[in-house]
Amino acid sequence: MWTNPMRDKVNILLVDDEPGKLLSYEVMLNSLGENLIKADSGRRALEYILSTEIAVVLVDVVMPDMDGFELATLIHQHPRYQKTALIFVSAVQIGDLDYLRGYECGAVDYVSVPVVPEILRARVSVFVDLYRKTRELERLNDELEQRVAERTRELPRHARPRTAQPTRPHSERDRHPEAVEAGGAPPPARP
Repeated sequence: MWTNPMRDKVNILLVDDEPGKLLSYEVMLNSLGENLIKADSGRRALEYILSTEIAVVLVDVVMPDMDGFELATLIHQHPRYQKTALIFVSAVQIGDLDYLRGYECGAVDYVSVPVVPEILRARVSVFVDLYRKTRELERLNDELEQRVAERTRELPRHARPRTAQPTRPHSERDRHPEAVEAGGAPPPARP
């Protein structure tokens, strides 16, 4: 049975070492109707990443053991997740160099604390939509490649040898080349 990939729920990974923040992100994003997966550490997040297809990762920048930058770097080292949208959440004031470091690690966006629920939902929703559209384009591309391969395989069965078609002269000079070679004019055209 075919399912519409544009309607299937996608997984959003929420990563924070504070259970209260995880719960608040869950409440804020629950109305999106997607699967929300909570991880209380970078290590636990990596376990989910290795076993589950993830559309978007919302990750706290400051965590013990493994911070958000380290986690983002590890996630993007995995070939399957090099294009995964990572949104950093930061409760501390960060400067331009921190933003740059985050973008270099693979972040696509930053959300600062206190988090405004409508803004968080809007940002996550945009990346979920992009994820779905990318998957749909990949599916259509695969389908197109299969069709091309099938038609290419059919070509030898349907191909007919081409026979040479006689060429028709385009001008009087082409019709009477002997006259041109002899230095004369071609004979007048018949009415």
